[in-house]
Amino acid sequence: MSFATGAISDALPTKAGEVYGTSYIALYATTFENGLKIGRFAKLDADSIDNLDTSATPVLAGVVINSASNIVEDGATYTTLNNSGINYLRSGLIAVDVKSGETPAKFGAVYASNTTGEATATNTDLATNAEFIESLGTNLWLIRLK
Repeated sequence: MSFATGAISDALPTKAGEVYGTSYIALYATTFENGLKIGRFAKLDADSIDNLDTSATPVLAGVVINSASNIVEDGATYTTLNNSGINYLRSGLIAVDVKSGETPAKFGAVYASNTTGEATATNTDLATNAEFIESLGTNLWLIRLK
């Protein structure tokens, strides 16, 4: 976590892809799509972790986690040129990008947009077996993957 002034109590807000707590299941993959978006849901596609892209009945792998080798900002991605592997969260607390215009409710069910991988509160999107915990900022929520 970053600190704005060096004072311990002055933590900067985190962005999507940041893991919270210590009780989680994070996995590692060396085969992934170039431009994989951090802080969004990803799918398993022929042993590769890929962005959601409207494919029929995708298998959700989890949420792509930020890494120390990547900058922490909205829209950050993993590139095959700079990264030899990626981490993704299967279970635990994580900050995720929420689709613009969505109005999540605390402890409400989390769904994933099959076009962007962003979290939604729309029950016609992909079920994720997760729940919204709290808002961390504009279009950024802490969720719990079960």
